[in-house]
Amino acid sequence: MVSKAIRIMWVPVVLSFLYMGWIMWQRYAGDFFPPPTRVERDPLAAYGTSVKILQFYTTKHTVKAGETVVVCYGAVNAKSLRLDPPVEPVWPALSRCFNLKPSKTTRFTLTAEGADHKTASESLEIITADH
Repeated sequence: MVSKAIRIMWVPVVLSFLYMGWIMWQRYAGDFFPPPTRVERDPLAAYGTSVKILQFYTTKHTVKAGETVVVCYGAVNAKSLRLDPPVEPVWPALSRCFNLKPSKTTRFTLTAEGADHKTASESLEIITADH
């Protein structure tokens, strides 16, 4: 009778040891694999500290008079921006676009000024043609 009880009881004993092993592994597994360290860096550090115009472009260089065109610009390390001729307010931004309806052929110049009073400029021309 005792031998029959031993044959039956080995299953719950083994399951108990497996369950205790699972609990211990779950509880202490985090100590074996520390979380990765987070590295924070400034994404603009690659541009340095001088003022730069990253982009200044238009969707169309030739348009009909009164047709809408999109003009986009982006500048880094700029304290102020100026658009000549001043058809739209501009301000320092990494990426900004605005709509424009030129009535005649115009050359636009974007000038960015940095904290050290150095400037960077880019120009583009939108040609108004009769089609």
